[in-house]
Amino acid sequence: MNIINYLYNNKKISIDSADLNLIKNFKFNSITSNPTLILKSFLNKTYNKILNLFFIKNNKKKIIDSDKEISLYDKILIFIVGNLIPYINDKISIEIPSRISFNYNLIIIYSKKIIYLCEKYGINKSFILIKIPGTDSGIKAAKKLKEIGIEVNITLIFDINQVKKCFDYGIYLISPFVGRISDNIFCKYDSGVNFVKNIFIYKNNNNYKTKIMAASFRNINQIINLRFCDCLTISPIYFNKLSKYNLKILLNNNFNNLVKFNFYNKHSSKLIIEGLKSFDKDHKRLINLLSTIINNL
Repeated sequence: MNIINYLYNNKKISIDSADLNLIKNFKFNSITSNPTLILKSFLNKTYNKILNLFFIKNNKKKIIDSDKEISLYDKILIFIVGNLIPYINDKISIEIPSRISFNYNLIIIYSKKIIYLCEKYGINKSFILIKIPGTDSGIKAAKKLKEIGIEVNITLIFDINQVKKCFDYGIYLISPFVGRISDNIFCKYDSGVNFVKNIFIYKNNNNYKTKIMAASFRNINQIINLRFCDCLTISPIYFNKLSKYNLKILLNNNFNNLVKFNFYNKHSSKLIIEGLKSFDKDHKRLINLLSTIINNL
């Protein structure tokens, strides 16, 4: 058995992609998406047929992007989700725009808007996680959303303060960014892997229910060493590579080399801002692309 089959059998694999063709061919447990991945899929023409169908049904020019009102972007997003749902076993994470990540009220409004559209188009909200960055406002909003029956994936997790709040609030899922931590914080062993190992132990020792989805990998070793997580979201490039590795490799990877330390540090704020800027840049590119399409209809 190869590693990818092991992950499949244990229902641990999520794909960090919006590539419709890839998702059709493999029954992933879940899907994580962000503006960067959706833009990439648009640019490689994955959604040509779907977009043509969408614009036939929505040929009136409307608001393209909005925080409060239902926009064309929102409808396209949910239309795409509706086309992906049949090919997954569990949940799809739908990300809010980065621009509202520090605005508690707008996060609540936008999240409700997503769920409203999902239910309007026949998508049960049990298949949906609202993907919200781990800012203070985002985590507080996630707590409120949980209280009204909307589950959340808190992304851009970089330090123990974020983690403890999410655990205490009973957030459904958190996504620590392994590779970005490793890129910025150095120790004897892989700092990103050690961070996730530490929070996994902390979770189990305190009987928290929040699921941990390791994300943002830089190499195969990180994926193998974090196979114990509730879920791993991996990019297509690593998905293909993992299929070539034998399961025996796992026997030599455990909790050895664990360095116990907590990240109460200056790096997390910087990493959150960098992540938000990147997502916002690609969101704007995506909106410009949609504007171009609409203006040429």
